[in-house]
Amino acid sequence: MHKEVRIPFHHPVLVESGSSERSTRWSAQWTRPESDPGLGRLITLLLFVTTSLAQEKGVVPVARCGASFAESHKPVQLQVNENTDCTWNIDRPSNETTRVIFSILDLNPGADCSQENITIFDENFDVLGVLCPNAPRINVYESPGSVHIRVSTDSAAFVRTAYFLYYSVTPENAVDCGGNLRGYSGTISSPNYPNRHPHFAFCLWHLEVPKNAKVKLSFSEIFIEIDPLCRFDLIALYDGPDTNSPVLDILCGRTVAELETTSNTLTLLFSADYANSYYGFSVDYSAIPQSNNSSLSCSGDSMTVILNPDYINGLGYNALDLTLIDPSCVAQSAKPLVFEVPFSGCGTVKKVEDHLIYYTNTIHGRPGGGVITRHKELQFIVTCELDSDSTAEIMYMTTDDVIHDQQESGKYDVSLAFYHTQDFNSPVLDSPYFIDLNDTVYLQASVGTQDPDLTVFVDTCYTSPQSTFQAPNYDLIRNGCTKDDTYHNFPSGSGYARFSFSAFRFLNAHTSVYLQCRVVICDINDPGSRCNKGCITRQRRDLNSKVWKTHAVLGPIRLKRHSESEASGSFNEKKDEVIKTDQGSLYVVGIPVLVVNVAIFALVLLKYYRKEPTGYRYLPVATQ
Repeated sequence: MHKEVRIPFHHPVLVESGSSERSTRWSAQWTRPESDPGLGRLITLLLFVTTSLAQEKGVVPVARCGASFAESHKPVQLQVNENTDCTWNIDRPSNETTRVIFSILDLNPGADCSQENITIFDENFDVLGVLCPNAPRINVYESPGSVHIRVSTDSAAFVRTAYFLYYSVTPENAVDCGGNLRGYSGTISSPNYPNRHPHFAFCLWHLEVPKNAKVKLSFSEIFIEIDPLCRFDLIALYDGPDTNSPVLDILCGRTVAELETTSNTLTLLFSADYANSYYGFSVDYSAIPQSNNSSLSCSGDSMTVILNPDYINGLGYNALDLTLIDPSCVAQSAKPLVFEVPFSGCGTVKKVEDHLIYYTNTIHGRPGGGVITRHKELQFIVTCELDSDSTAEIMYMTTDDVIHDQQESGKYDVSLAFYHTQDFNSPVLDSPYFIDLNDTVYLQASVGTQDPDLTVFVDTCYTSPQSTFQAPNYDLIRNGCTKDDTYHNFPSGSGYARFSFSAFRFLNAHTSVYLQCRVVICDINDPGSRCNKGCITRQRRDLNSKVWKTHAVLGPIRLKRHSESEASGSFNEKKDEVIKTDQGSLYVVGIPVLVVNVAIFALVLLKYYRKEPTGYRYLPVATQ
């Protein structure tokens, strides 16, 4: 059975700037055979040759130095020589977003970026980006309204080439795709796959697998516009968390591919223009060990073990043969072969020894069959070791008397959250958090673990009017010693600590307050732990505690205001912050009251600092 489709072969391109756009288009009936591979290969070959020739003849470089474009979309191929300084203007309305995608960048490789570059400006001629001779060839820029592209070259005799597509992103052509993916395995497909992808599709997927693993990609199908240079429709793969990471590969046309990253993150970009929409792509991804056979990583409440299925199969086992100490705990995934080992459960053993906390479990190989076996005994002994500022991850693999070990580092997941009331049942979900002066602020520090024997202690918590925590700073608690008269500790529990203080603002009209807290995680059964020592007036290394420290940042707290005029004196705030008027506005004391209060502040501060000349202080401001 054949599926009839119509494919327009010729790609409309820009010719010499100022002339009309030639877009000789034609289409042909063809079939996508599902039962005749030979016919399919022949048709694909004919499609490749015909399409490539048509587009090679149709892409005419811009000859003039600079031009202005008013169309809603247009592909542009630039070819410039030495000693060039030209600007191309994309004139678009300010209420539209203009997207510019560079898919070819061929500048003089021996040139310095200060002498040869392509600079992209927004409509106000603020720089969006600079493309140097060594920049990646795939680059994407977005900005409201017009965009300006300036090309500057040095004196070397060299023909420079750049190809970019621009178009206006509107609700009519916007395509919903991309996203953030986490897990062991899955599938990524182009929009509408296995049907044709929409025009102007632009998708960005960010993929993360467990630490100490890498990503394996298997493209079962790639069928996007065929072009030897991948200028028009393309798949760009980056070995890292974003498009600034090294490029793994750029794919297009009719092909398949298999790739592996070197890290545990991958970024996949898919871009399509406005012509020749084919079937897109589908790729399966899976986590594989960084080493050949296994990897181990620790999170706040579990260990993740990834085993190479081929290695396990080579030893005569499969996923169904492997369990943890508790035989009911089996692999969460067979391909890839993954065990999530909880710190609490599945036979995991916790041990406190020599100032360390260990969580240990074992993956056993239990081959099925009769009463005898000729398989080697297989054990993976996995351990997370907690101490001071980090966790060490250790894996032992035993096959008879052969032991392999592996060590890495990791940390607990610690969070800090605002709550509305002292019963700590209702967390504050809004950010920033708006509150009146002198109102009580309730916070909870939590560690992401299911271990009931861990407790949390707030060692230090200080504040700043800036998210960078540059001076001025103000301490609420330092080394367990209370520094603020309104600071109050609530009883701690398993995995959390709670405290409160009265809301204040910094002097000089700072309107935001950020908090950074250092929390200590202790074994609840250790009487000599840091959590049980409270205030320490002199810092020294605690050699007898089983403790893990980390920092958590939260904020900002924004003070409510009673009128727009009272906020006019605020500064050191980002000019683009949006204040939600339905939650109340920032509280800044009115001009007359402010003058009086400043005088009072000056007198109080003068009297105070005569007694205590050092340290930054704050003063609560009485509400009206």
